[in-house]
Amino acid sequence: MRDDTGKLKQGNFMQALDSIRAEAERLMARRDLPPEAKAALERIVALTRAKFDLGGDIE
Repeated sequence: MRDDTGKLKQGNFMQALDSIRAEAERLMARRDLPPEAKAALERIVALTRAKFDLGGDIE
């Protein structure tokens, strides 16, 4: 798997979360994954869809 961490802006939590969710969703489509791996990916997708309170403006 290629490293695409450089595509994210440093400190952008929501972009990182969207990237993690997209990658997990992409991997879930694979048919060669064991059931435990698919279940873990489903949990990741569910957790990354949750609402996060980031404490408002942090400037």
